[in-house]
Amino acid sequence: MTALLNLIYCFLLDMILSFTDVWKGGWDSVLSVADQLLASIGTGSLSTPIIPIQYTWVLGATGMSQAVAIIASAMLVRFTLQAIPFVRWGS
Repeated sequence: MTALLNLIYCFLLDMILSFTDVWKGGWDSVLSVADQLLASIGTGSLSTPIIPIQYTWVLGATGMSQAVAIIASAMLVRFTLQAIPFVRWGS
């Protein structure tokens, strides 16, 4: 009886592991498409500075980057709250 239960247990364990292998293979195929899409995007424009170097030290000294980050996060919170139905604060 123990041998039969052990056989059933091994069969079920092997079947569960094969399902996880199929799941991982499917997820890998989905991610490979996304990986190829992201790899095709050019990154040459990311290295060009938008703000000239002469002005960056002034913006850093005045705390402009922190101010822009605070404003951007506040706008993100506002847009997120407005996306929730029945929560239209300040619109």
